[in-house]
Amino acid sequence: MSKKQVAILVMLVTAASPLLVAGPAETSPLPTQPAEQEWSFNLSLYGWATAIDGTISAGGRSADIGIDFSALRKRLDMAFMGAAELRYKRWSFMGDLIYARLSDDIAPPAGIIFSSTHEVVKETLGTFILSYRVVDAKPAYLDLFAGARVYSLYSEIVLRPNLGQRGVNASNTTTWADPIVGLRGRYYVSRAFFLSGYGDIGGFGAGSELSWQAFGGIGVQAARWCDVQLGYRALRFEYGSGTRKQEITTHGPIIGATFRF
Repeated sequence: MSKKQVAILVMLVTAASPLLVAGPAETSPLPTQPAEQEWSFNLSLYGWATAIDGTISAGGRSADIGIDFSALRKRLDMAFMGAAELRYKRWSFMGDLIYARLSDDIAPPAGIIFSSTHEVVKETLGTFILSYRVVDAKPAYLDLFAGARVYSLYSEIVLRPNLGQRGVNASNTTTWADPIVGLRGRYYVSRAFFLSGYGDIGGFGAGSELSWQAFGGIGVQAARWCDVQLGYRALRFEYGSGTRKQEITTHGPIIGATFRF
């Protein structure tokens, strides 16, 4: 596999991370506190310092990918990560959105014909879950949930021409959805500090062959209407089959804040 092909794959892998800047809110990696009212609304904003490891296979060839956060940060043009949750008694609906735009300039495949190669990747990841609180006894709670994680990846390659030549522009969009099931919970160590966790598994061949996500962290109740969490999050998917397959794990520390209304 050529260096250019590897570079393109790196860009694709980078985009296929939910994360990058974050991730599922909890997907919501930031679970919420038991509501005192029947109805409650929570808004979470977070950042995820990701690294990416995995393998991409195509046409009988494969490339191992290993990218740390500093390398991703250099390619990152913009990103947004946030989640919102509406709760009624023991039931809640949560939506998490991650958007990232990355770009890179690499050596052209033929320097005489093309002056440079510019690549752009736009990644959108949405996670949507419906949960039910099966344990609601202070100082702890536990939710069971089911939902879907949706991936959308847009990639564009522009070969910039030398004088007298025509440029080349090619783009592609890949979208798939994974059903997921899982649980999330929180345990209050004291009135101010708590431990939280989240885990899901999905894919089951409907989108990815396999997809899972896990989060663990510690938080502090900064105010009645706000808490802050710091933790570690990992997300993996195995997408494709046969000679074309991506097996990617995105992982790294995450920090975020949840605001209650």
